[in-house]
Amino acid sequence: MVTIYSKPEKSEKKIYKGEAEASAADKKATGGEKFMQVDNVLFQSDIDAETMATALLARLETRKEYIEMTSEFMPIPVERRDTVIAEERVTHDKDVNHTGLVRGIKLNVTNSSQTLTLILEE
Repeated sequence: MVTIYSKPEKSEKKIYKGEAEASAADKKATGGEKFMQVDNVLFQSDIDAETMATALLARLETRKEYIEMTSEFMPIPVERRDTVIAEERVTHDKDVNHTGLVRGIKLNVTNSSQTLTLILEE
């Protein structure tokens, strides 16, 4: 008898991964070894995963500085990962501009005021 239909076998789920490692000098300069595994079903190849791992390593290699900027008035909408310039008054006649990525947003609302605090990565 001829088989017209056969039950298909389950295909094995493909898992792609990428790795990147810094040099010993870079590890020492940034405070030791750090590890992060990224599992993402959207990676379509080992090359894509390796590219992402290398990009993340480059970002994590450099030491970051964070500052908090507080404002009672925010004329434009702000979201995480936006790049903003915040002006800080140092003295009566001197201002310093900080440019950075928004990493955190805190909003404090009371009966008498609203205060927005941005955490910037410089």
